[in-house]
Amino acid sequence: MSGDGSPCCGRHPTPKETTVEEAAFDSAALAVLEVARYYWQTFAIPQSQSWLCALQRAETRFPGLNGVEVGLDTLAAVQAMRMSRTSCFNFNNPGCPHCSLIVSEHERQFMNVLQAVRQGRVGAAKTHAMILCEGNDTERLIMRMVSLARALTPEEIEPVTQDVHPQLA
Repeated sequence: MSGDGSPCCGRHPTPKETTVEEAAFDSAALAVLEVARYYWQTFAIPQSQSWLCALQRAETRFPGLNGVEVGLDTLAAVQAMRMSRTSCFNFNNPGCPHCSLIVSEHERQFMNVLQAVRQGRVGAAKTHAMILCEGNDTERLIMRMVSLARALTPEEIEPVTQDVHPQLA
């Protein structure tokens, strides 16, 4: 059992994974990762309807109209990736206090595209996108990541709290 009384999955990073702490994402990137995970969960488990959590978390983490924009831009980036990528995408459960602290290899590549776009490193963004999309077309993904990066304004981001999960609140 974990400290909050919920069952502990006991999961640890595999050699191809890292922890959120080691990934050293800023608040905006952590918020986008959380929102994206809820969208990925929606596609993996449609009956979960976790897209509702994605939008709720985006609104909470990016107050005001910007939250809606970030939420929709994140969905557009996820969908652009899904349209190019052909194999299974591995992600971690956003509602598990332990799994959510781990970044899968695929999540890391998705976030690397966003980080490179935010830093203006076009070549790196294209390289990460090509890896993520398995050599398939990345133009739409890059375009969507540029839109998402423009929507991110750090002064509007609420701090990350690892102990708050919409499904448990």
